[in-house]
Amino acid sequence: MLHMMRLNYCHNAKYAASYAPNLTALILFAIAWVIHTVLAIYYRQIWFGTCMFIANGLEAGGYIARYMSSSNPYKYGNYVAQSVLLIFAPAFFMAGIYYLLGEVSVIWGIRYARFKPWAYTKIFVTLDVLSIIIQDNQLLIPQAGTDIMIAGLGFQVAATLLFMLLCLDYYLRIQNHRRLAGQSLSSFDPSCELNSESGQQRTIPGDAPAKFAPIREAKKTGAFLFAVAAAVLLVFVRSVYRVVELSTGWSGYLMTEEGYFLVLDALMVALASWIMWIFHPGVYLGRINIGAEQTSALFTGESNVDSETAEKKKRFIIF
Repeated sequence: MLHMMRLNYCHNAKYAASYAPNLTALILFAIAWVIHTVLAIYYRQIWFGTCMFIANGLEAGGYIARYMSSSNPYKYGNYVAQSVLLIFAPAFFMAGIYYLLGEVSVIWGIRYARFKPWAYTKIFVTLDVLSIIIQDNQLLIPQAGTDIMIAGLGFQVAATLLFMLLCLDYYLRIQNHRRLAGQSLSSFDPSCELNSESGQQRTIPGDAPAKFAPIREAKKTGAFLFAVAAAVLLVFVRSVYRVVELSTGWSGYLMTEEGYFLVLDALMVALASWIMWIFHPGVYLGRINIGAEQTSALFTGESNVDSETAEKKKRFIIF
């Protein structure tokens, strides 16, 4: 990677990052970093909060380097810093989002999901790590660095697309059940289904606990889910842009025109980050922890345990 960055730096030594836009981006990510940290601590959203902390920290660090480059475009260290930090930051952002799908599947019903709740995080974080490893292999094979970086970013795009398709699949499966059960969105109860023979609803063991009914019924929850979808789409646009940018070459038009980067990278990720603190999961899902023990209970028919038992289980939740 460093080899290819040095070549790019040599090609574009006269390229100077704009002062005002990069300072603005730095301020936006610094604010998001602070707010995400505070909200994570208050709402006890450990996994999501840690991912947002790292992602916004890397973004802020990248724009510090770009801001410094605006006055001294010939400093190679700043170029390396902004390139590395801004390439890897969205991977941590998406890692936080991946965890939310597991939480949503617990709240609305695990039987509509293709995987167990915690598996979503494991699968997609693993894919993110693989994309980073692929890009890091440029250090071992510098002559093929550009192709490897494109492959790594392309792998990241494919993982995000797969995640979006699984989210859509989950939504459609719920919609189909609601249609068959004749329930509205506000009254939807995933722990019941329509018995085709008797016309009555029957409880499905091991599904979403009744304690999450207030979350499912709240009108604001729909806004939260829409916000998450918008944030994922924004990061997806950014990732596609970076693949196309690199495909045009280090001295290509997209690589040397900062305007495209500011709109399709900086703005996309900044909007996604701000959306996710304005529509923070803690605000909409509450100060709850949906962890390994709670999720496991849903698969062993213990979803309707009393509140005292649930509280005891929380002490052993591992994120």
